[in-house]
Amino acid sequence: MTAQSEKKESKFLVFLREKIIENMTLRYVLKRIGASLITLILLVAIVTALIRAIPDTKLYSMQVYNKIKGSLGATIADNYIKKELYKYGRYTIDGRPVSVIENIFTYIYYILPIYKEVPYAFDLNYEKAIKSWKGFIYLGRSISTNEFVAEDLIQSMPISLYISLVSVFFTYLFAFPLGVSMAKKPGGIVDKIGTVFIVLNYAIPALVFYLLLWSFAGDKNGPLGFFNFGYRFDENNFFGSLFIPIFAIVFLSIPGVIVWVRRFMVDELNSDYVKFARSKGLSENSIMYTHVLRNASVPLVRNIPATLLSAMIGSYFVEKIWSIPGTGKMLINALYSTDVSAIQGLTFLYSAISMLAFLLGDLVTVAFDPRIKLQG
Repeated sequence: MTAQSEKKESKFLVFLREKIIENMTLRYVLKRIGASLITLILLVAIVTALIRAIPDTKLYSMQVYNKIKGSLGATIADNYIKKELYKYGRYTIDGRPVSVIENIFTYIYYILPIYKEVPYAFDLNYEKAIKSWKGFIYLGRSISTNEFVAEDLIQSMPISLYISLVSVFFTYLFAFPLGVSMAKKPGGIVDKIGTVFIVLNYAIPALVFYLLLWSFAGDKNGPLGFFNFGYRFDENNFFGSLFIPIFAIVFLSIPGVIVWVRRFMVDELNSDYVKFARSKGLSENSIMYTHVLRNASVPLVRNIPATLLSAMIGSYFVEKIWSIPGTGKMLINALYSTDVSAIQGLTFLYSAISMLAFLLGDLVTVAFDPRIKLQG
């Protein structure tokens, strides 16, 4: 080996050691991803085990069973039950009962991103599969919509994400300056008015507030009838019919952000470096907007990804009341109809996104404040 090749190899080893092996942020990310995957598998196992507590009779139609039994015989009727329960992992395709442990491993296999083929429709005698699902991540088939859960999620997630993004944007747009104004003069007029608003807001039950807005703003003959907000989501009036639901989420979310902003700002204003800056003769505005605001924003920025998720998941009451076809309404309908596949799919989705949100929160914090180091 020549001296030049040894030099190149040494440079490569140095790059490998410094940028990858000794990169604390990368090690932290890999560690968090590994822990998240283990947690996700445990959640899937727990949810699957809990769902197995649902009686078999809730997962198939007794009326259809009796009809088949009366016209085609008990054997075919029993095959009908087994094939219906096969969809929920309680029987194999050949009619063998499946244990809870095997059921858990089967669902884990379904959500692994590898190509697979899963039968879901059978012939009239329920003996031979005639249709199969082909793809990578199988979340089951919804009994409510008769569609695959993944397809339902693709259709419902965009509108939930839209509501989430818009709600979070306006929440921070209004709450952040209000929190800063309250923190500048604790006990002042702005702080007292803001405190009253926060207390009154927390005193209003969210569901009651949603229903009041729904009945008040949706009435065409009411004082806001000329805006044509309506009682239900309307694709032809997309922005108009979503204005009140988004306003409801923003209005109830603002106090939480104000409290956090005010708290961090007050803590920073009482710090030693602020006292030192005042002793040097710096103006209050210079101290506030050059030093305090940046430091106080760090913990708030960290919560933005998690806030986005919470807004999306927390809108299920809003989506149900205003008949918005998002993931929130999908979850409520799945619970009402004991749609096991949809419940499992939504639980898996929410769990995965929440873990990703907290990881992104840590990375955003490091990017926003280089003084913070992640330890792998």
